[in-house]
Amino acid sequence: MNLLDRTVGWFNPEAGFRRISARRAMDLQARAYDGARRDHRTASWVTPGSSANLEIGGGEELVRNRARDLVRNSGYAQQIVETYADSVVGTGIVGAPTGVKGRNAKTIAAGWRAWTENCDFDDDQDLNGLIWAAVKGMAESGAALIRFRRVAFDGKATIAPLKLQVLEPDFIDTMKDGAVTGGYIDRGIEYDAQGRKAAYWLFPSHPGDMASFRLRGMVSERVPADEVIYLYNKLRPGQDRGMPILAPAIMTLQNLRGYFEAELVRKRTAACMVGFITSADEELKIGVDTEAGKGKGYGPQKQRMEPGMLTRLLPGEEISFNPPLADAGIDAMAAQYLRETAAAAGLMYEHVSGDFSRINYSSFRAGGHGFRRRMERIQWHVVIHKLCRPIAQRYREAAQAAGLLPVTTFGWRWTPPGFISVDPYKDAQADLLNLRMGKVTLSQLVEERGYDYLEFLNQYASDLKEAESAIAKGFMFDGDPRKAKGGDQSATSGGADKKKTDAADDDAA
Repeated sequence: MNLLDRTVGWFNPEAGFRRISARRAMDLQARAYDGARRDHRTASWVTPGSSANLEIGGGEELVRNRARDLVRNSGYAQQIVETYADSVVGTGIVGAPTGVKGRNAKTIAAGWRAWTENCDFDDDQDLNGLIWAAVKGMAESGAALIRFRRVAFDGKATIAPLKLQVLEPDFIDTMKDGAVTGGYIDRGIEYDAQGRKAAYWLFPSHPGDMASFRLRGMVSERVPADEVIYLYNKLRPGQDRGMPILAPAIMTLQNLRGYFEAELVRKRTAACMVGFITSADEELKIGVDTEAGKGKGYGPQKQRMEPGMLTRLLPGEEISFNPPLADAGIDAMAAQYLRETAAAAGLMYEHVSGDFSRINYSSFRAGGHGFRRRMERIQWHVVIHKLCRPIAQRYREAAQAAGLLPVTTFGWRWTPPGFISVDPYKDAQADLLNLRMGKVTLSQLVEERGYDYLEFLNQYASDLKEAESAIAKGFMFDGDPRKAKGGDQSATSGGADKKKTDAADDDAA
């Protein structure tokens, strides 16, 4: 009890008892959770309970620009964002129509394939390239905008009249705020009365492109929310804006750059300071003008030299060489920094550093499980849900308006790329077993490798037809699946075929 507690208790014992009870309850709560302690160790720990949007709004632009600077000037940062995009998208997330068969399925698939090859508003990439660029932008800048652009047609369109334009989040006019009819605008995003996104206020050009920005002006325009996809990874309820995956590791990467630079300066300095010349002659004055001063003078105190060269040594002088600096554990320090960076970005240390010397086959496969889980979550919960499905829906509307769809009652399936196999033979055996057990379909296995299933079947049928023509001419192939028997090929038919081949070789001999 302090003086105030005793004073309150003397005048009002009941109130004093409540104060003591409340103080003890607070003390027990602090003891139950070390994170709730208030002492000298946590005195400087400021933990505001602000919302996700308030926290992001205070540092969104600065963090984004710093992340981009690291990507431009740090190989590790560039490796992180591109590995992230490669793992999520790779060569593409394959979309294919479902619920339709026969000629209609082929017509829809052909129309979709033709559109994906010509859907870029800037005519630089196909759909897979646009999705990869959007995911990389989400990793580097925190978010990416995909704007739907309608294309005029005269009723004779052969490709769905729709284009996609990928933009950076800088196009959002963050200075736009205030109330509007039936809602409000918060830093360039307009919300309705229920707090749902209603529109985006976008600049006609990138605000960082000064030449174009001056020509086209600084006045933003209202674009309805259904005309824009705002792609970001939502990590907190109520979060409406994204942050770069490098955000938790920005200071770590910057400190690592500073550490490398300090080590380089230290070793350069040590390399320049080759040795020190001393003399027993007390009258020898280095750098003294002998005509104006007293004593024997000889040259400047600092000798200009190139690495490994000494220019003078007078009688009575001695030289002591500067010993080379020992390694200060730069490898261990860099590895620790990169491990923290990789953990912040959700990648493996080996992916960031390119250093596979500390692991073996088993540990790499086991360590990759968590990484694969995270990438699959991004694929399905973010990219496919927020990007691929809305694109397919808008394509259906545009193709239907142009009269390019034979039917409209069909769905879409999406197959993200499979992860690169560490042991292709074992993984192929696992794929075969899963296929025979019915755990996967052949279309899933094919589309995991980035191919449309119907196109694959048509190509395979054409290849088999050409192979039969070659076999008739005397060629032999060992890759025709129609000749495979049931069961484990390596243990049954493969072994029997090998025995027959060995017997044939013996007979020929």
